[in-house]
Amino acid sequence: MNRWRRAGQRGQAAVELVALLPLIGLLAIAGLQVVVTLHLWGVARESARAGARGAQVGAPASDAVRAALPRSLARVATVQMRTGPDGSHRVRVRVAVPSLAPWIPSSVIEGQAESAP
Repeated sequence: MNRWRRAGQRGQAAVELVALLPLIGLLAIAGLQVVVTLHLWGVARESARAGARGAQVGAPASDAVRAALPRSLARVATVQMRTGPDGSHRVRVRVAVPSLAPWIPSSVIEGQAESAP
């Protein structure tokens, strides 16, 4: 009798696991989306820094930003540069975050940096 009960319990555990697989998959996709977003935020921030450094030495900020970005992002990134009255340069880079699933809304990440005069 115990033998049959154990086999039934094993079957129940398998059914519970199958029921949880979609939830585990959704959590994995959401976690991966967070990782991609954080990575792109770091890339945008570092490329804005490169643009501010480039502007500080007289190079076009947009060229320095696009050189620091991966090719796929360099084509679609938006670069803004402002020069302050004291000669400082503020560079802002915006990059679209690709959505890994149709139910995840698309977003834009912004990185900015400022160089001293």
